[in-house]
Amino acid sequence: MLKTIHLFRHGQTDWNLNRRMQGHTDIPLNEEGRKQAQTLQDFFSKNPVDLMVSSDLTRAQQTATIANEILKAPTFSSSQFREVYLGDIEGMTQEEIIEKHGEDSWLRWTSHEAINFGFTYKNGESALTAIERFHKGLTDLCSTQEFSSLGLCTHGLMMRRFLHSLRPDIIEPLPIPNCVVYTITWNGKDLIF
Repeated sequence: MLKTIHLFRHGQTDWNLNRRMQGHTDIPLNEEGRKQAQTLQDFFSKNPVDLMVSSDLTRAQQTATIANEILKAPTFSSSQFREVYLGDIEGMTQEEIIEKHGEDSWLRWTSHEAINFGFTYKNGESALTAIERFHKGLTDLCSTQEFSSLGLCTHGLMMRRFLHSLRPDIIEPLPIPNCVVYTITWNGKDLIF
């Protein structure tokens, strides 16, 4: 049976606003983020889901809860859908990272090209490891849960890397603003974007 997955990014946090790398740091939505999440209510009223899933980090859980207020689909969260763990750069701004580690490493780390998916900063999770974690979580979910459509709230870097892993032919980096929605499908065997 074909299953539809609406992947969406959480709403804005103060760290997003300040361009500070969040990773696994558990930062809540700010007021703008809560407003952004409310706009998802309209999307899910037009595209209802049987299940609403999120990362277990507060900002994703809050976004999914707000997005689901009208629909009231069953919900749960999982650490498998967390943001990429950033290691030593977690909590730093882009400028601080470039100053400390150089622009070349920043460009490799932010790259959506598979050739750079093995790179990470010290103590961090590589794109390969994060994509494998996310893919396994989503594949397990699709193969064990009964649903035809689900919403999945996750994180910007994780979302971009995962989608590009499904579609390496996409040359330009996918835009991943707060509360963007991308739809993929599960055909019983593969995830398709």
